Amino acid sequence: MAELATIARPYAEAVFRLAKEGNALGTWSEKLAFIAAVYHDPQMQAAIGNPRVTANDVERLLLAISGDRIDDAARNFIQLLVRNRRLAMLPQIREQFEKLKLEDEGKLDARISSAYPLDDAQRNQVVNLLSSRFKRKINATVTVDPELIGGIKVEVGDKVWDASVRGRLQTMAVTLSR
Repeated sequence: MAELATIARPYAEAVFRLAKEGNALGTWSEKLAFIAAVYHDPQMQAAIGNPRVTANDVERLLLAISGDRIDDAARNFIQLLVRNRRLAMLPQIREQFEKLKLEDEGKLDARISSAYPLDDAQRNQVVNLLSSRFKRKINATVTVDPELIGGIKVEVGDKVWDASVRGRLQTMAVTLSR
């Protein structure tokens, strides 16, 4: 996975710079989401995986489907990815672009998993704690994961805080097996 991120990074940074210079971060975010949706379509994946379909055919197909939903810069981006055989990097490029965008906006994404549904007060308490910890605004995605048994697990970037019963049991199991 790290290799894919390394390959995707220069593309994401280039698109980010282009979007930032054009004051179009939101627009590029939408374009990348649309292009990624087209790329992930099962019929498109079948065409891409077909050995009789050439890279030029894939490029023309992507551009034809995109039509007027994208501008010349996005067309050039698609052409660059296809010609450099980097179309498969599109999900990683989009993910890294979104991270750069959030960072530029002074925000961070956080995934909060809880064994039970959190009420608004509990959610706000966790978000406020994360905001003060990272000195940034937090975009929180909260999910319920009954396998945690109790407690919560928080992921922000590459940092993970596991305050769940399952996490504590796993830690105890490792400690006891030594």
